[in-house]
Amino acid sequence: MTAPVIVWLRRDLRLADHAALTAAARIGPVLPVYVLDDHTPRHRRMGAASRWWLHHSLVSLDADLRKLGSRLILRRGKSHEVLAALRRETGARTVHALRHYEPWWRNAERAVGKALDLVLHDGNFLAPPGSVLTGAGQPYRIFTPFWRALVERMPPPPPLPVPQSLGAPTFWPESDRLDDWDLLPTKPDWAGGMRAEWTPGEGGARARLDAFVGKAARYAETRNLPTSEGTSRLSPHLHFGEISPATIWHATAAAGGSVDTFLGELGWRDYAQNVILQLPDYGHRNARPAYDQLGWRDAPDDLVAWQQGRTGYPIVDAGMRE
Repeated sequence: MTAPVIVWLRRDLRLADHAALTAAARIGPVLPVYVLDDHTPRHRRMGAASRWWLHHSLVSLDADLRKLGSRLILRRGKSHEVLAALRRETGARTVHALRHYEPWWRNAERAVGKALDLVLHDGNFLAPPGSVLTGAGQPYRIFTPFWRALVERMPPPPPLPVPQSLGAPTFWPESDRLDDWDLLPTKPDWAGGMRAEWTPGEGGARARLDAFVGKAARYAETRNLPTSEGTSRLSPHLHFGEISPATIWHATAAAGGSVDTFLGELGWRDYAQNVILQLPDYGHRNARPAYDQLGWRDAPDDLVAWQQGRTGYPIVDAGMRE
């Protein structure tokens, strides 16, 4: 019996341009696994809106996998414990995954690497975080010089195609039922607006990109107008890895006009991940100690007014209502 190769999925819920999936497909039977791990990120685990999106993205991904003769295995728990259990159940020894850079995912990768042979691939950014350095070999702290250096390395490699097929393991291990994860809001169901506006999943991401390509040349002029559809609306699809930044770059870079402004926004995403790699506690500590001295106004009523969209500043309140 040929042991299957586990593909550990996190925020890379797609089939196209997925280096880990492509590599695993070349080796042998593939076992795609998504672990709902709320233990590792602890207080930074996903909120309710992200869980709504995740539910529908996983539904989409499983449907796409089944078209290739495969399926998605769902498990809940600590990533390294779940993957070690799958090793015992299936004989799988190797795990392929796309590299993640948040401190909790780096911790999880170290733990998984102790239990199985973990092979990490790049693919969620235009260039691997930590690879764009100054002439002195140091990471950048300021966006503009970082962006100039990153542009010199562009375009990114051409996106990888969807594998034509995925070998199935001799037997499929048990999978959780997605509905049992209770990711969707019910009492009350507040997601009606999201359902009307968004289509999570790789297909929805591709449709958003296709709709934006014709507008990309006017991005700088239209992105800040609240009455227009000037933005790409790709942000949540990128967050969940339903589309790769390389795919977006290659689809839009030749649009002309002000598309460079849009490509710079993709660059900001790379820059932010480089900052997280340098400063893992950046989410709760200032990069510059001088900012610790900034004074904050204690105004709880104003905070609530902002949260409820009733500050009296029309553009601010309209944005919050939206």
